[in-house]
Amino acid sequence: LIAYLHDIGRFDELKRLKKFDSVGNDHALVASNILFDHNLIRDFIVETKYDDIIKKAIENHNKFKIEPNLSEKELLHAKIIRDADKLDNFRVKKEEPIEAIFPGKIKTIDELNQSFISKKVFESIQKEECVDIHDRIYPLDYWICILAFVFDINFIQTLKMIQKQNYINILIDRFEYKNRETKRTMEKIRIIINEYIDRRLKENK
Repeated sequence: LIAYLHDIGRFDELKRLKKFDSVGNDHALVASNILFDHNLIRDFIVETKYDDIIKKAIENHNKFKIEPNLSEKELLHAKIIRDADKLDNFRVKKEEPIEAIFPGKIKTIDELNQSFISKKVFESIQKEECVDIHDRIYPLDYWICILAFVFDINFIQTLKMIQKQNYINILIDRFEYKNRETKRTMEKIRIIINEYIDRRLKENK
Protein backbone atom coordinates (compact mmCIF):
# COMPACT_ATOMS: atom_id res chain seq x y z
CA LEU A 1 0.00 0.00 0.00
CA ILE A 2 2.89 2.35 0.75
CA ALA A 3 4.41 1.61 -2.65
CA TYR A 4 1.06 2.10 -4.34
CA LEU A 5 0.36 5.50 -2.75
CA HIS A 6 3.75 7.10 -2.07
CA ASP A 7 3.77 9.27 -5.23
CA ILE A 8 0.13 10.33 -5.19
CA GLY A 9 1.33 13.91 -4.54
CA ARG A 10 2.99 13.98 -7.98
CA PHE A 11 -0.39 14.16 -9.70
CA ASP A 12 -1.21 17.41 -7.92
CA GLU A 13 2.29 18.71 -8.69
CA LEU A 14 2.05 18.07 -12.44
CA LYS A 15 -1.51 19.39 -12.57
CA ARG A 16 -0.54 22.70 -10.93
CA LEU A 17 3.04 23.22 -12.14
CA LYS A 18 3.20 21.20 -15.39
CA LYS A 19 6.59 19.86 -14.23
CA PHE A 20 8.36 18.02 -11.42
CA ASP A 21 9.60 20.49 -8.81
CA SER A 22 11.41 18.72 -5.97
CA VAL A 23 12.88 22.01 -4.72
CA GLY A 24 9.72 24.10 -4.46
CA ASN A 25 7.21 21.33 -3.86
CA ASP A 26 7.44 18.41 -1.42
CA HIS A 27 5.24 15.83 -3.12
CA ALA A 28 5.64 13.43 -0.18
CA LEU A 29 4.07 15.91 2.23
CA VAL A 30 1.38 16.67 -0.35
CA ALA A 31 0.66 12.92 -0.52
CA SER A 32 0.46 12.72 3.27
CA ASN A 33 -1.97 15.64 3.33
CA ILE A 34 -4.17 14.12 0.64
CA LEU A 35 -4.25 10.73 2.34
CA PHE A 36 -4.49 11.62 6.02
CA ASP A 37 -5.68 15.21 6.39
CA HIS A 38 -8.41 14.56 3.82
CA ASN A 39 -8.91 10.96 4.98
CA LEU A 40 -8.47 9.46 1.50
CA ILE A 41 -6.51 6.63 3.13
CA ARG A 42 -9.81 5.07 4.27
CA ASP A 43 -10.63 4.40 0.61
CA PHE A 44 -7.69 2.00 0.56
CA ILE A 45 -7.60 0.44 4.03
CA VAL A 46 -10.29 0.30 6.69
CA GLU A 47 -7.98 -0.47 9.60
CA THR A 48 -6.28 2.48 11.28
CA LYS A 49 -3.53 0.58 13.14
CA TYR A 50 -1.05 0.93 10.25
CA ASP A 51 -1.66 4.64 9.65
CA ASP A 52 1.48 5.90 11.38
CA ILE A 53 3.69 3.42 9.52
CA ILE A 54 2.14 4.32 6.14
CA LYS A 55 2.24 8.06 6.87
CA LYS A 56 5.86 8.17 8.03
CA ALA A 57 7.10 5.94 5.22
CA ILE A 58 5.42 8.10 2.57
CA GLU A 59 6.59 11.36 4.17
CA ASN A 60 10.19 10.12 4.28
CA HIS A 61 10.45 8.38 0.92
CA ASN A 62 11.96 11.42 -0.85
CA LYS A 63 13.85 13.12 1.97
CA PHE A 64 17.61 13.67 1.85
CA LYS A 65 17.75 11.71 5.11
CA ILE A 66 15.12 9.84 7.11
CA GLU A 67 13.81 11.89 10.01
CA PRO A 68 14.97 10.82 13.50
CA ASN A 69 12.95 9.16 16.25
CA LEU A 70 10.82 6.87 14.12
CA SER A 71 9.60 3.66 15.67
CA GLU A 72 11.28 0.42 14.61
CA LYS A 73 8.49 -0.48 12.18
CA GLU A 74 8.20 3.07 10.83
CA LEU A 75 11.95 3.12 10.15
CA LEU A 76 11.92 -0.31 8.51
CA HIS A 77 9.12 0.61 6.11
CA ALA A 78 10.69 4.00 5.37
CA LYS A 79 13.90 2.20 4.38
CA ILE A 80 12.03 -0.34 2.26
CA ILE A 81 10.12 2.27 0.24
CA ARG A 82 13.23 4.41 -0.19
CA ASP A 83 15.16 1.47 -1.67
CA ALA A 84 12.21 0.39 -3.82
CA ASP A 85 11.71 3.95 -5.07
CA LYS A 86 15.38 4.24 -6.04
CA LEU A 87 15.29 0.89 -7.87
CA ASP A 88 12.24 2.03 -9.81
CA ASN A 89 13.96 5.33 -10.57
CA PHE A 90 16.90 3.48 -12.09
CA ARG A 91 14.49 1.40 -14.20
CA VAL A 92 12.69 4.51 -15.45
CA LYS A 93 15.95 6.27 -16.33
CA LYS A 94 17.05 3.19 -18.26
CA GLU A 95 13.85 2.62 -20.22
CA GLU A 96 11.98 5.89 -20.69
CA PRO A 97 12.72 8.56 -23.34
CA ILE A 98 14.51 11.60 -21.96
CA GLU A 99 11.59 13.87 -22.88
CA ALA A 100 9.36 11.94 -20.46
CA ILE A 101 11.80 11.71 -17.56
CA PHE A 102 12.21 15.36 -16.57
CA PRO A 103 8.99 17.11 -17.67
CA GLY A 104 9.43 20.86 -17.75
CA LYS A 105 13.20 20.64 -17.20
CA ILE A 106 15.07 18.69 -19.91
CA LYS A 107 13.51 18.48 -23.37
CA THR A 108 16.11 16.73 -25.53
CA ILE A 109 18.90 14.20 -25.16
CA ASP A 110 21.28 16.72 -26.72
CA GLU A 111 20.95 18.93 -23.63
CA LEU A 112 22.55 16.10 -21.65
CA ASN A 113 25.12 15.32 -24.36
CA GLN A 114 26.32 18.94 -24.29
CA SER A 115 26.02 19.45 -20.53
CA PHE A 116 28.65 20.36 -17.99
CA ILE A 117 28.79 19.04 -14.40
CA SER A 118 28.75 21.42 -11.47
CA LYS A 119 31.58 21.34 -8.95
CA LYS A 120 29.41 20.68 -5.88
CA VAL A 121 27.65 17.74 -7.54
CA PHE A 122 30.94 16.05 -8.39
CA GLU A 123 32.25 16.73 -4.89
CA SER A 124 29.23 14.90 -3.45
CA ILE A 125 30.12 11.87 -5.58
CA GLN A 126 33.72 12.01 -4.39
CA LYS A 127 32.49 12.04 -0.79
CA GLU A 128 30.16 9.11 -1.57
CA GLU A 129 27.13 11.18 -0.66
CA CYS A 130 23.76 11.87 -2.22
CA VAL A 131 23.51 15.09 -4.20
CA ASP A 132 21.71 17.99 -2.57
CA ILE A 133 18.94 18.95 -5.00
CA HIS A 134 19.77 22.63 -4.41
CA ASP A 135 23.25 22.07 -5.92
CA ARG A 136 21.90 21.01 -9.32
CA ILE A 137 22.67 23.55 -12.04
CA TYR A 138 23.27 21.76 -15.34
CA PRO A 139 21.13 19.06 -17.00
CA LEU A 140 23.66 16.34 -16.16
CA ASP A 141 23.50 17.31 -12.49
CA TYR A 142 19.96 15.92 -12.44
CA TRP A 143 21.17 12.65 -13.97
CA ILE A 144 24.11 12.35 -11.56
CA CYS A 145 21.72 13.01 -8.69
CA ILE A 146 19.99 9.75 -9.65
CA LEU A 147 23.28 7.83 -9.86
CA ALA A 148 24.18 9.08 -6.38
CA PHE A 149 21.11 7.37 -4.94
CA VAL A 150 23.43 4.38 -4.59
CA PHE A 151 25.02 6.04 -1.56
CA ASP A 152 21.70 5.96 0.30
CA ILE A 153 20.75 2.33 -0.31
CA ASN A 154 19.74 0.61 2.92
CA PHE A 155 19.72 -3.08 2.03
CA ILE A 156 22.45 -5.24 0.53
CA GLN A 157 19.86 -7.06 -1.58
CA THR A 158 19.03 -3.75 -3.27
CA LEU A 159 22.69 -3.17 -4.14
CA LYS A 160 22.89 -6.69 -5.55
CA MET A 161 19.91 -5.93 -7.79
CA ILE A 162 21.49 -2.66 -8.96
CA GLN A 163 24.69 -4.48 -9.81
CA LYS A 164 22.90 -7.40 -11.48
CA GLN A 165 20.89 -5.04 -13.69
CA ASN A 166 24.08 -3.08 -14.48
CA TYR A 167 22.12 0.13 -13.92
CA ILE A 168 25.09 2.41 -13.21
CA ASN A 169 26.98 1.59 -16.41
CA ILE A 170 23.83 1.59 -18.51
CA LEU A 171 22.71 4.99 -17.23
CA ILE A 172 26.16 6.53 -17.68
CA ASP A 173 26.38 5.13 -21.21
CA ARG A 174 23.06 6.65 -22.33
CA PHE A 175 24.83 9.85 -23.43
CA GLU A 176 27.73 10.81 -25.69
CA TYR A 177 29.30 13.59 -23.53
CA LYS A 178 30.53 15.95 -26.23
CA ASN A 179 32.60 17.96 -23.74
CA ARG A 180 35.92 16.20 -23.03
CA GLU A 181 36.12 17.28 -19.39
CA THR A 182 32.56 16.13 -18.80
CA LYS A 183 33.38 12.75 -20.37
CA ARG A 184 36.43 12.34 -18.10
CA THR A 185 34.40 13.31 -15.05
CA MET A 186 31.67 10.81 -15.89
CA GLU A 187 34.28 8.05 -16.11
CA LYS A 188 35.54 9.05 -12.67
CA ILE A 189 31.97 8.90 -11.40
CA ARG A 190 31.56 5.43 -12.92
CA ILE A 191 34.65 4.19 -11.07
CA ILE A 192 33.70 5.77 -7.73
CA ILE A 193 30.16 4.38 -7.71
CA ASN A 194 31.04 0.88 -8.94
CA GLU A 195 33.87 0.61 -6.43
CA TYR A 196 31.48 1.73 -3.68
CA ILE A 197 29.00 -1.00 -4.62
CA ASP A 198 31.75 -3.64 -4.76
CA ARG A 199 33.07 -2.58 -1.37
CA ARG A 200 29.65 -2.67 0.30
CA LEU A 201 28.97 -6.13 -1.11
CA LYS A 202 32.36 -7.47 -0.02
CA GLU A 203 31.91 -6.05 3.47
CA ASN A 204 28.65 -7.97 3.76
CA LYS A 205 30.20 -11.36 2.96
